[in-house]
Amino acid sequence: MKASSPRSRECAVLFADLVGSTQLYERMGDTAAFALIDRCLGAMRNAVEASSGRVIKMTGDGLLATFRACDHAADTTLGIHREISDLPLATHFALGVRTGFHFGPVLETGDDVYGESVNIAARLSELASHGRAIVSTEAAVRLSEHWQHKVRPMPPRVVKGVARSVELCELRCEHSDDVTHIGGLTASSGKVEMRVYHGGRVWLLGPDHPRLRLGRDVEVDIMVKDARASRQHCDLEYRRDRFILTDRSSNGTFVTIEGRQEFALTREEVIIDGHGWLAFGSPRSAASDVVEFFCLG
Repeated sequence: MKASSPRSRECAVLFADLVGSTQLYERMGDTAAFALIDRCLGAMRNAVEASSGRVIKMTGDGLLATFRACDHAADTTLGIHREISDLPLATHFALGVRTGFHFGPVLETGDDVYGESVNIAARLSELASHGRAIVSTEAAVRLSEHWQHKVRPMPPRVVKGVARSVELCELRCEHSDDVTHIGGLTASSGKVEMRVYHGGRVWLLGPDHPRLRLGRDVEVDIMVKDARASRQHCDLEYRRDRFILTDRSSNGTFVTIEGRQEFALTREEVIIDGHGWLAFGSPRSAASDVVEFFCLG
């Protein structure tokens, strides 16, 4: 029997993924961890269906879903964070969820969806952390006024598997008690600064010292010794209560923010927050020289 041709349509595509599930098995044992994770996945599915969405498939410790409207995807994002945060053991064992969604065309065939929009949504969820979602601008502009005050623009990013840079926004999931802690920066939290550690020294980045230059050159502020680093490798800057990393290198800057997946920058910039590490020209696991940072506020 001949398979039906794929059908093209536009929709909001959402990925959600549990964070910390591996540690659950180590700390709780297989039976208890499986039961809790299964309960989380059920809560995620319920949140999708309660917002008129369609669960396309489960993806290990997460799911892929589609929606006709971006407001429904945002409702689901908030619902998922609420459900996971309210689970009795989730907070104790630091179980969280990453979510991201994009709006665009998909190819639909059978019970699955394909295309660039699906890939973008998957990459956005990898950039997110518990307490917030990463949303493409294509999705953010389609949100109703009810959601607009929760959206904060971010610098564009080049994401893996997508030829163009993607305009990003952060969607705050205000219900979560982890938002302030994970985000690391809020306008009303008092003094805002970044502490940068390298070679037994510490540098402060903030209103009084708004820029640090990093690289192999003797004239930079923080001199790194990795041979894969460029002479003028990257800059850290303080801009309007945010910390911006700008890569100027040949081999890229690899960024690890605690609780999130490592990503690489190549001649681009991104907001960084929380606690993490910078590696120069190679992933942190292979780097010979690493810089650590803490964003405080």
